[in-house]
Amino acid sequence: MQKKHIIFYKNQNIQILIKKNKLSRNYKLTFDRKNLYGLVSIPFYVTFKSGLEFAHENIEWLYDEYKKFLPIIFLKHNCSLLFRGKKTKVIFEKNKISRVLFKENEIIVQSNNNNHKKLLNNWINEQILSQSKYYIDIISHKLKQDIKTVKLSNSFNYWGSCNSSRTIHINWRLIFAPAKVLEYIIIHELCHLIEFNHTQNFWELVKKLCPDYKKQIIWLKKNDNYLYRIRFN
Repeated sequence: MQKKHIIFYKNQNIQILIKKNKLSRNYKLTFDRKNLYGLVSIPFYVTFKSGLEFAHENIEWLYDEYKKFLPIIFLKHNCSLLFRGKKTKVIFEKNKISRVLFKENEIIVQSNNNNHKKLLNNWINEQILSQSKYYIDIISHKLKQDIKTVKLSNSFNYWGSCNSSRTIHINWRLIFAPAKVLEYIIIHELCHLIEFNHTQNFWELVKKLCPDYKKQIIWLKKNDNYLYRIRFN
């Protein structure tokens, strides 16, 4: 059981989803970074009205979380954003030949049938997959670990993952981060094939392959919300 509400606060409409949970004993408030709404989880016996009151009591926190994702950066004509850590502008052009051209500070998407976004989407996926595979080949060889499959992730909770089936998932938004950040994420995940937890041995292994890994972690912590703001729709 669930109900949706909108709270108008400081000139913003903040969406709230209140869910009843049979296993929950307490009120819980989180923020959905993908859909940009507050999620209130309440015990099954609690009324929706009480859940809404709980959201009102914590509206300042919800508002602060919501603000972190404003404005949304839509991948469209004339938008400016980071690409591989450098400021870049996206330009849509009409052309007989459909293609994507990358210059120093411009991504030029050319199309004759107005499918610029689809072309850009495919191109970005190709770029992050190609760059990821490049680092995976090098690092997996150093660690003597085989990776069978590389997949892209649209997660709003993690940047990478690697499992026992030798499949690694990489968040597609890492193409907008500096290359060293992507390399660190891949090193981090591949090291988990040897050290499963974040033990001292794990971090020593990471440091051996990426001496400045702390710098990359700092960049991600500082810019994670920026990366999550980048969307196609």
